[in-house]
Amino acid sequence: MNENLKENKKAFYIIKPEASCQGKGIQLIRWWQDIDLSEDHKWVCQNYLDRPLLIEGLKFDMRIYVLVTSVDPLRIWIHEDGFLRFCTVKYDMPTNGNMNNLCMHLTNYAINKSNKNFVQSSDINDDKGSKRHLNWFKAWLDTNGHDSKAIFKNIESIIVKTLLSVQPSLSHYYRSCQPNDQYNNMCFEVLGFDVIIDADFNPILLEVNHAPSFNTDSKLDYQIKHKMLSDTFAML
Repeated sequence: MNENLKENKKAFYIIKPEASCQGKGIQLIRWWQDIDLSEDHKWVCQNYLDRPLLIEGLKFDMRIYVLVTSVDPLRIWIHEDGFLRFCTVKYDMPTNGNMNNLCMHLTNYAINKSNKNFVQSSDINDDKGSKRHLNWFKAWLDTNGHDSKAIFKNIESIIVKTLLSVQPSLSHYYRSCQPNDQYNNMCFEVLGFDVIIDADFNPILLEVNHAPSFNTDSKLDYQIKHKMLSDTFAML
């Protein structure tokens, strides 16, 4: 990682502890020397996307819930409900002067909810909150002349390809733990896929959360997560 960070003097990077959550320890850096190596853990490093799609001048990402009911054969279910998470400070290209303004550059809910500009969402029809329903975004795309169906088809493709890439190892682990299972349905997993859209309307996978938060801080949270979990248990 050291050499890569030295090669591109214009690049910024997001680093985070390998096994952390809710924005803990996340930083925006330019040089590997900026990492606090006194911390006793490994780091994950991402290229920073400096040309994101903006809505109302704000950077955002999407949380999409995916249910895996079998790994051999692989069975994937993408829930229709999910939400957008907005930054709470108007976006500007990262510079040495603003790179520490995490509420401008990072979409993490845990970081932005403490900002004075954060707007709590009322329900799934809220079009002003710092969290909004995926259906609101689909309508926004179509209203502004973009094909929401095509964009979400690309997102579905990303989800499928991501899970296909780990299916062989998942199948191996499952068979090792449950060698006598004939039905391949003794466990399941709800995953949280975080996706961002760039300025050219291309979806990009940020990360996959194997233990997404089911906490409900608002009516919107409750409506989406309660429906998703209810549908999950009904299907199981």
